[in-house]
Amino acid sequence: MLNSRDLADRQIIAVVREHDALCRRRYKIIKLEQPIQRGWRRFYVLSERAAARRDRPILEAILAVIGTVKIHHNRDFRRRRGRRKKLVEIEQPLRPIPIHEWQRKNYPDEWHRYFRYELVLEWNRHWQPYWVFTQPSLYDLKVERNWLWYFREVDPAIETRLSELNSWLEAHEGWHRYGWLKGRRQRYRWKEEDTGKQRSLEREHQRDIARACDYFPEVDPVASKRRIRLSFRRVIFIFPA
Repeated sequence: MLNSRDLADRQIIAVVREHDALCRRRYKIIKLEQPIQRGWRRFYVLSERAAARRDRPILEAILAVIGTVKIHHNRDFRRRRGRRKKLVEIEQPLRPIPIHEWQRKNYPDEWHRYFRYELVLEWNRHWQPYWVFTQPSLYDLKVERNWLWYFREVDPAIETRLSELNSWLEAHEGWHRYGWLKGRRQRYRWKEEDTGKQRSLEREHQRDIARACDYFPEVDPVASKRRIRLSFRRVIFIFPA
């Protein structure tokens, strides 16, 4: 027989499932009769030198994997950066291929001669192995108008229902309980008004750690609480005759 906690958990699971199903049907894709321009689109194409090579099909297949696309409101793809607001060009490198992606998608072995194995520093400050393309000069950047043929329309009825479900889950702490039921790692969540306090405590903890590294407490309580620096240099005492 189910108790009150089990019934509440089942209700939370049902609400979350309904929420996820509505999010998948949140937008309706509608095709435009006449396309509209929204910014500019920059992407990679084969250079003239690469188009004349014998391995052009291989280079085109590689480009379909490592090519990147940028969309910007200005055709020159420049933005202001720094205190002086100097215009700098937006970087757009080729995408390196992660090792696990190469193994999962089983890319051809003949591609290896176009790549090198390299460790890349990611945003989380972790070094991860990648296959990096060694000849980026074989591709050139091309800029075209960015045409929109479709747009997304929001269903107001679904938006209203999602707002009701979110309010219910927040009032009953449903998201936190659902994460616990799914076995996700639970962490203490600071409230928005406590972010300043959290930063203050973190700074205080860093200071405590720094002081602990400088001064080690002695085992003997009678001894000094501060570390005494010792010198092993030879000392010669000269006593008067």
